[in-house]
Amino acid sequence: MESSQFIKIQNFRCFQNLEINGFKRVNLISGKNNSGKTSLLEALLLYFYPLPTSVLALKKTRKESSESLKKNPKDAWNNLFYSQRIANPIDIQGYFESCGEKKIGISVSQSSQLRAFEQFEDEDDEDDDKNFKKMLAYSPSSTLKIESHLAQEAPISSSFIAFNRGVFGDVPTIDIPLVPSSYFISSQVIAELYDKIDYEGRGEDVLSILKILIPSITGLKTYSFIEPTLHIQTLNHPRGLPISLFGDAVYRVAAITLELLNSEHNVLFIDEIENGIHYTCQKDVWLGLFRLAEKLDTLIFATTHSLEMIKAFAEAGQDFPDQGAYFELAYSPRSQNIIAINRDMDTLQYDLKHGKAIRGE
Repeated sequence: MESSQFIKIQNFRCFQNLEINGFKRVNLISGKNNSGKTSLLEALLLYFYPLPTSVLALKKTRKESSESLKKNPKDAWNNLFYSQRIANPIDIQGYFESCGEKKIGISVSQSSQLRAFEQFEDEDDEDDDKNFKKMLAYSPSSTLKIESHLAQEAPISSSFIAFNRGVFGDVPTIDIPLVPSSYFISSQVIAELYDKIDYEGRGEDVLSILKILIPSITGLKTYSFIEPTLHIQTLNHPRGLPISLFGDAVYRVAAITLELLNSEHNVLFIDEIENGIHYTCQKDVWLGLFRLAEKLDTLIFATTHSLEMIKAFAEAGQDFPDQGAYFELAYSPRSQNIIAINRDMDTLQYDLKHGKAIRGE
């Protein structure tokens, strides 16, 4: 991985203007509360997945109510913009080896009688469709437009409209490789992901990481005729018990590993990776993630509050030279804008050893 990998963010969430250079294969982001850790993860996600579906996924992980969108559709997208300044577009630029150089623009238009639905009109529409679109054209609404530019290629744009009954437009279904700080991944999805990965002959990769947390694990199994969930087999329970009975750490590490092994993705986003994982296991979990990321040629971006998790990351990263990078987000005392401090593994180890502040203090 080249050190030239970077991202520039303007007018997004809490970032008026932020530039970060030096991303590696496995990246850990820390800082004080409200310093922009999750927002940086979201900006990166939009860079790799510049789709309306991504925005809806972000609203869901932020626990933004769908009812509030319907009650106040004109302001549906305001929280994406710095200080809710929707007059200025969001601009995200960057370069990563996996997708080259890219520029993302996100803008919003609002109206109490917006005829933007005309862009979706089709002469072949049935009468009911035309009446529906005509009704929407005079509803309070706001249009979100996302435009992405790849180097040397024509721009690609997509948009949809928020109105008093939800959202309207071309919203493709896509799995976003985001593991949020609190869970939205169901037991059924866990089971389906494992079946897919086991079918591809990579079930042992999941088993090896879960053994870090439960050394007595002997195997993994799904019994679709009982319930759609992953069962963990142990010496005392050879048939297996549902994964939900083994606590948050096992469930979370399983979700992270399964998302990482999903061959459709070359990037994974993890918010507050430390949740539920005991400090004695954290280094081994990182070692497992470093190995898989290298094996699968996948980028990992994770956030944390935990000093123990940062120490574990630094220790594990020593076994993978030039594969990891650490980023500290903090407010500049001069401008009060958020800045990023980049540390490679050697610098992070040195600062930890000498007790330097590394979490935005």
